[in-house]
Amino acid sequence: MALTQVQNLQLHNMIERVLHVPGNYRGGILEMAIVIDCAYEKETIQALCADIIASCKRQSEVFRNIRLNVVTWSAQAIRTETVAAAHLQMGSYFRDYQEEDTGDKPLELLLAYLKEFHARSKLIMLLTPDPEIGRTIKDKETALSALNPFLKQKLILITPEGMETGSRLIKQILVTDQPCHS
Repeated sequence: MALTQVQNLQLHNMIERVLHVPGNYRGGILEMAIVIDCAYEKETIQALCADIIASCKRQSEVFRNIRLNVVTWSAQAIRTETVAAAHLQMGSYFRDYQEEDTGDKPLELLLAYLKEFHARSKLIMLLTPDPEIGRTIKDKETALSALNPFLKQKLILITPEGMETGSRLIKQILVTDQPCHS
């Protein structure tokens, strides 16, 4: 999945909104996280990550020197590694990547993990092939608690069908009969 020009523009606009939220990024080295849903095929996620990093670097000098945390999310575990953006962009990060699309992966547990361990990140991108990921939540209270007060403002969900903010995810959680993507 490569980003189109329209998707690049949409991503740039969403990143700008996140970075300009009052109380968020104020200069210096940007800390961000990219969350990879291990349901993606290796080649697909490798290409998507390369496009996202390249797009970010074209957007602003801020992304030339960042602290990048890569979070892999599978049914077995949630793991975090701090890597160089070039390592992710060039694809060498994915040498040991294991695709997995079996098992239950509660989104609310991932959100709680992000709130607890990545609160310092000013930007968090969740890459998932599931456009209806918000509908998989079983414990709405835990999910909403994790998203509030700050995670919803830092989160960008990227799926093959489009991109959404954390605030839109909250709306999808609260109104489960309404689709998140417009």
